[in-house]
Amino acid sequence: MSTDVKRICLLGAESTGKTTLAASLARAYGTAWVPEYGRPYTEIGRDHDAPWTSDEFTLIARMQCWYEDCLATGARDVLFCDTDAFTTALFHEVYLGEPTHAFDDLVARRYDLFVVCGLDVPWRHDGIREFEAQRRWMHERYLERAEASGSPWVLVEGTIEARLEQASAAVDAV
Repeated sequence: MSTDVKRICLLGAESTGKTTLAASLARAYGTAWVPEYGRPYTEIGRDHDAPWTSDEFTLIARMQCWYEDCLATGARDVLFCDTDAFTTALFHEVYLGEPTHAFDDLVARRYDLFVVCGLDVPWRHDGIREFEAQRRWMHERYLERAEASGSPWVLVEGTIEARLEQASAAVDAV
């Protein structure tokens, strides 16, 4: 894992603006951001008639971290990560009803800052999202993850402009 750039991980339940914020932060800092691998995998990489498997979540977590490491080599000072392996493990638990330990090494990956996106924006179905009812539970898990990480973290809320300002202040502090 490259240590040349600061890695900022965005966490949040579905439809809380992580992707929008990651892209906005990357533009503001003139650097790269890491989109989530699980979305295109879900859209085009799997049989939608088949139930999810643990192996699929392991693949998603490993590909996400591989992609992050690749983009870190070309990032300028900071890299914004739309998600992490913890999120993949959380979705494993939601879909399969049990936690996984298949990629604990990746779940334990350290970040220089966590930005947790608040629930103050409406949930929007986009054809992929399915867990509006689990939003609060997932949000609490993300807060626990950030608090337990030992890394600095910030909860961002409000408009995209307000979130960008709050996140930027935290990024500048690291």
